[in-house]
Amino acid sequence: MGKVSVVSFEDTTIKVVYATLKKKAVSIDDVLTLKDDQFDDFLLKEKTKEFIVVNSFRDFFQDTILIPPTKKRFIRKLLELEIKKRIPFNDFSFIYSVTGEKIVGNRRMKEVFFFAVNNEELRGIINRFILRGKVVKAIYPDIFSLACQIGSEGKHVICISETELNKNLFLVKNGAVEFIRTAQALEHGMSNLDIQNINMTVNYCRQTLRINPSHVILIGSLCRDYNTTNDTIIPIACLFPMSLVENYSLYLDFISPLSAILIPKDKDINLLPSEYKNFFRIKLFLKCSTAIFLTLSVIGIGYIGYIGKNIIELKNRTDAIRATIPDVDNILITYDIKKTEMSEYMPFVNSLRNAASIPDIQEFLSLFSYSRMDNIKVNSIYIIVADTILNIDIKGSVKAEGYANIQRYYQKFIDSLTNIKSVIIKDYTIGLENKDFSIKITWGSQ
Repeated sequence: MGKVSVVSFEDTTIKVVYATLKKKAVSIDDVLTLKDDQFDDFLLKEKTKEFIVVNSFRDFFQDTILIPPTKKRFIRKLLELEIKKRIPFNDFSFIYSVTGEKIVGNRRMKEVFFFAVNNEELRGIINRFILRGKVVKAIYPDIFSLACQIGSEGKHVICISETELNKNLFLVKNGAVEFIRTAQALEHGMSNLDIQNINMTVNYCRQTLRINPSHVILIGSLCRDYNTTNDTIIPIACLFPMSLVENYSLYLDFISPLSAILIPKDKDINLLPSEYKNFFRIKLFLKCSTAIFLTLSVIGIGYIGYIGKNIIELKNRTDAIRATIPDVDNILITYDIKKTEMSEYMPFVNSLRNAASIPDIQEFLSLFSYSRMDNIKVNSIYIIVADTILNIDIKGSVKAEGYANIQRYYQKFIDSLTNIKSVIIKDYTIGLENKDFSIKITWGSQ
């Protein structure tokens, strides 16, 4: 559901419709009718920011062009080049519809109907909104806006609308305009002269365009003001009201702006120049960006406030904890005094520590006494202290006959030394001729 505001320029009269769009139904909220000299003041006081514009163009150019078959994205550019050759003004905007195909010189060509207007006229309309801070979402020609509401079920129909004293006769098929004719009348409503114009238009379609319209459709106030004694050469009927427009008289008077509310998405009839489309897109982007920036700023300020509150609470807690801590200065003074007193005893402590670190020679000798010394004579034991290790050199001889016995007693002695805790044998030798041996070991007290 969305609110829609439509302004319809109908010669010297300007009609405004405020409506609510619910899916594919329209509910009219309010309508206004203004004179042209009242419109600028209306825009200044109006709170609505965005409008859809419908305009009854008097200075326009229409024609049907044959172009070769091409992809859809190239049609507009190709048409623009062809239109420049045909119309009297260079700066223009146009809409078009592909009406069919035709064989020309054994070549299949596309028939394209276009409707072009001078951009100066468009700028004159759009600038009235821009100068008063309003946005024009789209600008539709009233004839094409009305044609979108006509379902002809694959048949050509002639539609007639009225703008002031002018009658717009246009040929429509499946909501697409294929021909437009504007005729000036002498009075409002349908008269015998208008019936004559309708019949002439029907004959033109049959003889020149080779099209046979099925019937005539009257649009808007023409259905109410039908004052004629003549008949049309084809059947005539009125356009049925849109959904939820219960006031039939209101529908007839405001048919042009109401028709612009339900333009199908596949109908590209927006004449808004590209420069304005880009301008409004940028304006919308800046508006959204500003809203996002302000939202993020508010969130950021709130977050900063939240962090600031936490910082203040943390500072208060820190001050409270600091207040409960004893005087650190007094503790440091006491520590320095005790440290000075302790330094007087450090030489004695260091000497005790050094003495304690020297391996106990008596303990080693006590352990050495348990080694197996059968037929072994120890001649000397040299002990050298190196930090916490004893380097020991044992010399002696074996009292036995025969190499086997000498080796056996010597090996038993070696094995017994390895069983002593913390003993590591570095080297050992024996002379089998003189039976003397030398053993180098290390021992560290555990």
